[in-house]
Amino acid sequence: MSELTRKVEGRGLDVGFLCQGWPPDQGGVESHAQDLARALATRGHRVHVLALDYGDVAPFTVAKSEQDGVSIRRFAYRYHDQRALADLAVNARAEDAIAAWLAETPCDVVHVHHLTGWGLRALRAIVDLGQPLAMTLHDYWPLCPRGQMLRWSSELARAPICERPEPAACGACIAATWPHLMPSREGELRDPLGRALDKSAAGDAAAAEARTRFALEMLALPQRLFAPSAAARAVYAAAGVPAQRIRVVENGVEVGALAADVQRERAARARGDGLVHLGVLGSALPSKGVLELAEAFVEAAVPSLVLDVHGALPAYHGDARCIDALKALAAREPRIRLHGPYARGELARILAGLDGVAAPSRWQEVFGLTVREARAAGLPVLVSDRGDLARVADEGRAGIVVPADDRAAWVAALRTFAGDAAARARWAAHASALRDVDSMMRELEREYVAAIVEVTGRMPSLVHPLDAQQPAVAAAPPKQKKGLFGRLFGG
Repeated sequence: MSELTRKVEGRGLDVGFLCQGWPPDQGGVESHAQDLARALATRGHRVHVLALDYGDVAPFTVAKSEQDGVSIRRFAYRYHDQRALADLAVNARAEDAIAAWLAETPCDVVHVHHLTGWGLRALRAIVDLGQPLAMTLHDYWPLCPRGQMLRWSSELARAPICERPEPAACGACIAATWPHLMPSREGELRDPLGRALDKSAAGDAAAAEARTRFALEMLALPQRLFAPSAAARAVYAAAGVPAQRIRVVENGVEVGALAADVQRERAARARGDGLVHLGVLGSALPSKGVLELAEAFVEAAVPSLVLDVHGALPAYHGDARCIDALKALAAREPRIRLHGPYARGELARILAGLDGVAAPSRWQEVFGLTVREARAAGLPVLVSDRGDLARVADEGRAGIVVPADDRAAWVAALRTFAGDAAARARWAAHASALRDVDSMMRELEREYVAAIVEVTGRMPSLVHPLDAQQPAVAAAPPKQKKGLFGRLFGG
């Protein structure tokens, strides 16, 4: 173990991370959590990770390793035993794995980054052990099992975006996505508390309502709830989580290091094709709007513009229609280039080969890591107006904000981006205010200590004194009309 991560005379925190994945697993949450772990190590803290293992190993197998001074335990689980929607909320075997992990790895605080596979009741399992608990709401999975409030639709494009969970709509959507979990199809007739459900569409609605009710009850348990943006907090508030319960802690980006790496790559690989390259980075899920952007790209018909899609092309909960359509479009249009997934170490090289990065998301984007990385590299951005994305364009000073579902507006934006070199240079030169990882870590460090004091009554011994400076955090949004679950639970 390195000098940075060695325990110093019993001081420093042991921080547990409960995650869906961990590098080399790819994803924005995985990258964020790894950055946070590295930053915590510089303050004398130690991070212990429990993540799922999707490898070809026997279910419930546990594997241990260490990576960059972080102890990692993986629990093999591939959703093989789920028989009802309730099983997404309650996974007793996963809870046993969490308890065993904490028994062997005593932690001062546990920070949950995602509950997929672990179940919502994992929060209660951790709190019942007397463990101080924090959770970051990186997406909307507690409210929506599909994760992004994007409703299943028989239409390939323009699937509806949900403002809040509603029982009938959620029941129908989940039944179309996972028929084997829902009462009207093949699912077992029980809710998270074991109560019986009817084998009908009404039973589906009741199952969805019960899961959401259970989720809101579980979200009341952590001592600290974080959201990466005020936009994400607003979605949870509309669903019934009191806004004052959620602290906005913006994610950090390795601004200086990434900018330097991109500059080196540009110097080493001068591009001379004379084309304008617009990139889309990250998994091309339907909620990300990549297919709609590609369709607008074809309609824009700008010979000098290339669309470079870097990221995995996964089926969305088994539905491959969007990806199949994107591949078919790329097969007909050679200027749409599907490069496939990339390792994090390749990011600087990819950004160095682009003239801008787009995030055409259709869901209420929680943060927008890829376009913030683009801004760190000095690239302009084209973003939709959903969630927290518009802030990255900084009111048009760093790029263009486009109404998410307005095809004509996207066509016009693409033509402007390709044809106006002066605008691209002006956007690129704008100095965006990006939070770095160290600032984010120090805010979370303070919150960890506050949660520990709140639960245990003791002040932990730290290697370094806490940073007293409090970064600006968005104020709580004004009160909104309560949705169904807000009325039920008084949120």
